[in-house]
Amino acid sequence: MKNLIFIIFGILFLNSCIYDNEESLYGISDCDINYVSYEMDISPIISSHCTMCHGGSFPAAELALETYDQIYQSATDYDGIIDRISRSEGDPSMMPGSYRIPQCQIDKIVAWVEQGALNN
Repeated sequence: MKNLIFIIFGILFLNSCIYDNEESLYGISDCDINYVSYEMDISPIISSHCTMCHGGSFPAAELALETYDQIYQSATDYDGIIDRISRSEGDPSMMPGSYRIPQCQIDKIVAWVEQGALNN
């Protein structure tokens, strides 16, 4: 009888794990890149991930990312923000500690540049 109960619980437990995936557990993550706004999308990304090192009196790598003009200049340079945030783990030119921002945020920065990098 113990074996039968153990088997039933085992089957129920294993069956419950079959459909566990990120989308069903946390909801579908929508990364809308159709229209990206500097004020609504890009500025918050840069503020939360970049300005702690690339701001102030002595920005890291002499790259200041505090104003629209600074961000625009780096985003439209060949080896600017997009090049840096798109690098693979282990790349020596990647940010310290192989820090990587979420892929959706990378996609938004790329889309913003492709849409003209407007200040809106």
